[in-house]
Amino acid sequence: MEKLVRFQRALKEAAIPAALITSGTNHFYLTDFFASAAMVVTPHEAWYFTDFRTIEAAQSHFEGSGVHLTRADQGFQDVVGELMNQLKPEFLAVEDRTLTVSQYRAWEKKIPCPLRDLGNMVEGLRHVKLPAEVQCIIRAQRIVEKSLRELLPLMKPGVSEQELVAELIYRFYRNGAEGLAFPVIILSGPNTSLPHGFPGQRTLCNGDFVTLDIGVKVGGYCSDMTRTFALGHVTEEMREVYELVKQAQLAGIAAIAPGKTGHETDKAARDVIDSTKYAGTFGHGLGHSVGLICHDGMRAGQDSGDVFQTGNVVTMEPGIYLPGRFGVRIEDMVWLSDEGTVNLTEFPKELMVL
Repeated sequence: MEKLVRFQRALKEAAIPAALITSGTNHFYLTDFFASAAMVVTPHEAWYFTDFRTIEAAQSHFEGSGVHLTRADQGFQDVVGELMNQLKPEFLAVEDRTLTVSQYRAWEKKIPCPLRDLGNMVEGLRHVKLPAEVQCIIRAQRIVEKSLRELLPLMKPGVSEQELVAELIYRFYRNGAEGLAFPVIILSGPNTSLPHGFPGQRTLCNGDFVTLDIGVKVGGYCSDMTRTFALGHVTEEMREVYELVKQAQLAGIAAIAPGKTGHETDKAARDVIDSTKYAGTFGHGLGHSVGLICHDGMRAGQDSGDVFQTGNVVTMEPGIYLPGRFGVRIEDMVWLSDEGTVNLTEFPKELMVL
């Protein structure tokens, strides 16, 4: 369990005697096992508490791992409290970023030692992807690309956005997806000016732009891609906007690198758009990190001070949105590898007129 060992090393370096992991995303990250559970991790040992529903699967998964597994059917607070009585740590670090106030107070009543904030220690580790994690993201992305290619012949006048959503989700699962990374977005015509609009019963028409923002999960890890297509024909302005968004995206990809901030990366793409008559039409950030959740915590945006580092996987997704008319967004995922920036998205980004 390489990721658990990384976390234990971080606890030791930070002089944290014990940490309580209650976030489902974080204990999946540390163990590659998902259940209703709680974990206690020290610099040298780990305890995993789960209930009857998943104890059998947990026994198989953790066999030989060195993780102490305990069945806890009546809730986790009492058993964790008993463990703290045995270990007697100076304090227990808890996930203050994800616990609600009521949850924190409930734990505080049961834990016999002081509670301290863990902060984003696990999330910081999650941002730096191991090769096996990147491979899951790539596999998820290839499923998306294969499914989208299968969908293209169905994108015709008269077909509704919702019908396309249903057809695409079917293909995702048939092609091996374990789940959706986020609800599928397929928008057409004037709806494409809504960056995160909801697919509805509008039917596609010749002359429409059609935007798809799509992603699936493999091994718990997400992919994320956006493509905008034209149906039948395009106007000169539509082509101009599309090419401008593509150039902005390429500028962002060229700018991102270890040591660069989210603000610097965003600015490289935004300046391309804002130097034209379409200034102000790119209203969201350039991108975000991707991992076990689609928006994994780091941002490339106008107000982002996040500093990128080797191992990050980040989307690059500029857009131009003209309310009531049309919008264009193009999104790839890039990996800051040891060898440089690698674009994990293989689907073409040249304007396709279907």
